[in-house]
Amino acid sequence: MVNIGWKSTAALTLGAIAVVGSAGMAQAQSRSDWLSSGESVTYEGYLFADENVYSACDDNCLDLDIYLYDAVSGDLVASDTLLDAYPIVTAPYEGSFLIEVFMVDCRASTCETWTDSDYGF
Repeated sequence: MVNIGWKSTAALTLGAIAVVGSAGMAQAQSRSDWLSSGESVTYEGYLFADENVYSACDDNCLDLDIYLYDAVSGDLVASDTLLDAYPIVTAPYEGSFLIEVFMVDCRASTCETWTDSDYGF
């Protein structure tokens, strides 16, 4: 049996925690797209009750909106249409949803957007 000191044990433990932590983050599947003013993109995903879905865009983006639809009924269940570039919606229940990201105002020809959720839809 190899005897290692407490510093080595602590370093190994912290390394294992970092690997496990980064493995968990790697499971999330961020979506990235380029949108012009007036364009939208729709993603389908499974969300848990109270899971947040959020989007953001680059420095050329002035206003980005997000809409959450029930994938089965097509009903709008949540939206964020505030005048900002960081919309967020919360799933009201667990299930399959359509997530529409709408570029309201991009001052360049296109703006890059990123969309994700708490657990990576």
